Amino acid sequence: MNPAGASPTDNPLRQGPRLSALVLILAGLLPVAWLVGRRTVPLALPEPALFRSGQTPIMVPESNRGLAANAEPPHLPALLPGEAAYRLIFVPGGTTGAGQAPFRLRLTARDGRDVWQAVWNAPGDDRVPLEMLLPAQGLKTGRYAIVVEDAAGTMRNFPFITP
Repeated sequence: MNPAGASPTDNPLRQGPRLSALVLILAGLLPVAWLVGRRTVPLALPEPALFRSGQTPIMVPESNRGLAANAEPPHLPALLPGEAAYRLIFVPGGTTGAGQAPFRLRLTARDGRDVWQAVWNAPGDDRVPLEMLLPAQGLKTGRYAIVVEDAAGTMRNFPFITP
């Protein structure tokens, strides 16, 4: 059945199982290589925040009704040339300090859409003020609120007005 001079290992039907086994081994190693590659990528480090000397953070008080409150929320001052962010301070556990970590933080616009959100697992006392660096880029003039929801589902609002 073999042509003259052909060896039995040259038969393409005999090489098929070896090729299939090689393909299966390589396919099995692909996820492992992907995981190793993910683990070796350097982590992104947070960039340091620089502030003008003497620039003080703005205290944002809690409001029971958030953006719908009748009381005028605090106005943020206009930024000086070269400044690109606001420093805001608020107490995520509320003025009573009854909040339970972790806290879900959201920055909401007047129309109710979320501009930004994050989760903060408060180490220690939740009555300690939290300082937030809020970039001014992308914020239009108008009302915004920092909405804090704790683990118990209690929501607290910290409204403010941008220039």
